Amino acid sequence: MALTLSKLFMRTISQNPNENQTGISLWTLEDIEKAQAKQKEQALLMEQQQQGDDIDDEYGDGGIDDDMLVDLDM
Repeated sequence: MALTLSKLFMRTISQNPNENQTGISLWTLEDIEKAQAKQKEQALLMEQQQQGDDIDDEYGDGGIDDDMLVDLDM
């Protein structure tokens, strides 16, 4: 019971009464949208970079790829 009450108390005091006031732990809607846009941009860049790395891994000489060699029984 005491643990439940202490959790409720901590959650209550951690809430900011003024929604528009920014602090260390409270972001405005604009801050969240900017952070999400930045994360999406970074994810796209990483995906493009990964696709570029995949193309570089292929030699294009028509030889046997690594997956075929792994599945080969000797």
